[in-house]
Amino acid sequence: MRRIAIVLLILLVAGSAQAQLQVTAPGVKWDSAYRFDKFNAFRMEFFAKGNELMRTLDYRTCYQSDGTSFMVKLLARNKGNGMETIIDQKNQVAIQIMGSGGDSEPFFNAGGYKMPAPEDLKKLEILPTDEVRQILGFDCKKYTYTYKKIFGEVWITDQVNLSNDVGIFRAAKMAALHNTLSIGGFVVEMTSEDAKGGKTVMKTLQLNQNQRIEVDLKGVKMNTAINKVNYFTF
Repeated sequence: MRRIAIVLLILLVAGSAQAQLQVTAPGVKWDSAYRFDKFNAFRMEFFAKGNELMRTLDYRTCYQSDGTSFMVKLLARNKGNGMETIIDQKNQVAIQIMGSGGDSEPFFNAGGYKMPAPEDLKKLEILPTDEVRQILGFDCKKYTYTYKKIFGEVWITDQVNLSNDVGIFRAAKMAALHNTLSIGGFVVEMTSEDAKGGKTVMKTLQLNQNQRIEVDLKGVKMNTAINKVNYFTF
């Protein structure tokens, strides 16, 4: 995932003492706390040529049953390597918490985003097949796709009433630089493979799980970004 690159800092010099003053970039605002009551769980597996498993990442998307904001959370396997990104739909800002987990002190960054115009959306064209199967108890249909030198398959169900923004397809948006699909429905599984044999398998493990989660941002040292970026880069 690409990160916001520009951070606004101002140094204030008073006499012989120097202190760092944090200034909020214009238009960048966020809530003091975010609360979520639902989560979905996912796993991404990265394979080298020859189907050798190289890395596994576990994610959760935490969201609100009565709201629109959500959080993408990379579960930390080691102290200090967790990452959380809150997408605040009300303020149109993304808050990134990097280096979370254990007793480490995380780094906070907030930056505005903009939604692309409908005509600027990058759409992945997928083709239906005759294959169907059940995944997590949902009837799913298989689609295939080719994107430049990347090809793969997508399993989609119309029995899940959730946005793909809180699904595994959000990760695929970053990898293949596309924003949406040519077919509606919720993506439950997706595979991407490149011309050299590298493969990424993305699976949904749990959906619509109940859990109360609160992220308290009161008093944190929040860095802010001057530039707005495309919504789909988060």
